[in-house]
Amino acid sequence: MSRRHDGTGGFARFTSGLPAMSGSLAAVSRRPSQAGIMMLDFVIVIAAGMAAYIARFEGAIPPSYFRQLEIFIPVVALLRLVANHLFGVYRMVWRYVGLGEAVRFVQACATVSLLLLIGRFVLGEVDPHFIFPYSIIVMEGALTFLFMAGARFVPRIRAERTRPDAGAPTLVIGAGQGGLAVVKEAMRHPELGIRPIGFIDDDPGKAGMEVGTLRVLGTVRDVDKLVRHTGAERVIIASAAIPPKTIAQVMDVCNPLGVDVRIVKGMYEHLDGASPNDRGPLVREIRIEDLLSRDPVPPSLSLDDLRGHYGGKRVLVTGAGGSIGSELCRQLALMNPGKLYLAERDETNLFEIERELAGVKNAGSLITPVLLDVMDGKQVERAFRDLQPQIVFHAAAYKHVPMMERFPWEAIRNNVFATKQLAELADEHGVESFVMISTDKAINPTSVMGATKRFAEQMVQEIALRSKTRFSCVRFGNVLGSRGSVVGIFRDQIAKGGPVTVTHPDATRYFMTIPEASNLVLQAGTIGANGDVFLLDMGEPVKIMDLARQLIRLSGFTEVEIPIKVVGTRPGEKLFEELSATAEHLSSTELRKILRCKPIAIDPGRLTQLAERLTFLVKARDSDGVRQVLRDLEIGYEITPARQA
Repeated sequence: MSRRHDGTGGFARFTSGLPAMSGSLAAVSRRPSQAGIMMLDFVIVIAAGMAAYIARFEGAIPPSYFRQLEIFIPVVALLRLVANHLFGVYRMVWRYVGLGEAVRFVQACATVSLLLLIGRFVLGEVDPHFIFPYSIIVMEGALTFLFMAGARFVPRIRAERTRPDAGAPTLVIGAGQGGLAVVKEAMRHPELGIRPIGFIDDDPGKAGMEVGTLRVLGTVRDVDKLVRHTGAERVIIASAAIPPKTIAQVMDVCNPLGVDVRIVKGMYEHLDGASPNDRGPLVREIRIEDLLSRDPVPPSLSLDDLRGHYGGKRVLVTGAGGSIGSELCRQLALMNPGKLYLAERDETNLFEIERELAGVKNAGSLITPVLLDVMDGKQVERAFRDLQPQIVFHAAAYKHVPMMERFPWEAIRNNVFATKQLAELADEHGVESFVMISTDKAINPTSVMGATKRFAEQMVQEIALRSKTRFSCVRFGNVLGSRGSVVGIFRDQIAKGGPVTVTHPDATRYFMTIPEASNLVLQAGTIGANGDVFLLDMGEPVKIMDLARQLIRLSGFTEVEIPIKVVGTRPGEKLFEELSATAEHLSSTELRKILRCKPIAIDPGRLTQLAERLTFLVKARDSDGVRQVLRDLEIGYEITPARQA
């Protein structure tokens, strides 16, 4: 069982339901009607005009100005109401007004004052009653602006300065825009049960200063002392740019104290085009990717850039129900494709991803599920003929190393033969772009799975040599949270009370989040051609032992409660993964975090010969023969003894 503080149900709404909640609150809040606001403004202008005349003549308005006053005030009141309407002042929700809306309000007030000055020159020559004193025009404009602004901003200021009395005392890490947004949302909605009590920032120069209505109490180094001193029950990390080591330090301090720690969503969690501030400061629980990920780097291509490439196109994604395939579909659904074909052989996975994407705004009618086994040649050929895709992302593959050691002929059927046929059909049907998802296990492979993926890469490169279709492969390491990944296995083991099993204390892997990897694949798809092999920058490798320890800590346990057991490597597994072969030359691309590998020269005739040999070996389910052909491919694969498990 987790020992972390779980708090009230209100905080759960804060982390997941702010958009819907904000909309519902806006709908039921008792805001004045537009007519009521206009009536208030009319009264304000009359009061401001009267005050301007009284101030100008020090309380004794000469009788000769009474007629002018009768003309001036109604005309000004009418002009100001019209100006406010034209500048959209009455459409603003003043509770959320920013700098842009405030500028429009100033423009509305200034425009009327300018018109009055022009009228004074033009109409003054016609009728002396229109010769308004300059001081009256200036004072009326200033007083009207102050009174109108006060009527709108004072209630908002009072609401934002009034801290909720109820709720869990909360420290906010990050005294910047993100932190201020979290505090404002908590202030506006006390029913969330969040009571901000101060900021923590990594800049020592901010200590003691105030941001909004809260003081910066100290730096991240002071978290332990500040949590104990203030009695904080929650900590919100309001900056996605805080280094993973710092997040881990905060967790180390807060977990033993029963303090709940949350974090704002990162950039790859906002791929629908709306900024976090547009939809409220969304926060969530700390995940393993927050503790292992690299410093965030903005993607080279924006959502609009990707829409320009994929918008209006017929896109086919194989393996659409898998971890990478489904995320590719989620992101593609936001890019206005002409059609998005979800090809998947598992009907449950296909049902789930179709149901999810059906709810995406303006995308439901564009989604077409295709129940398809890529190893069935006739099905695949029929699909290309009927659907006529323009872009293909090939994410369907067998990926589990130990399982493919037991069934190597199936790895050939799915990872090699199916890829070969898909690529040939893409060429035959004039597909514009074909992107194959590869793996770091394809480099100097020690497993059947890795060797088959390298063979598939070479097949794609061979077809690219004689095709007008833009073929490319994208190679990357492990993705955090994918189905059957080590993270899921560790979580299951922790839930059962342990032990957590690690193959070797020195084993390392490269990790990347699913949204980031998928987004980079889509970016690479915009530049791939001629069988290019792209390598995603995976950052520094992570020790599997460290990963196990972090997950145990995130679950609220210690290694005494959940022990770690070293069980030894399995057939086909490496201690260290590689992303490129020694003979492959790496060069940068115009896209950040995407490198281009200069592929090793291939012999098309030899590839064809080896593929023909495999055809007979697969039919015979000859495991040893399949492994021998993969060894003859001369890609660094060495046969390891199989172990039934």
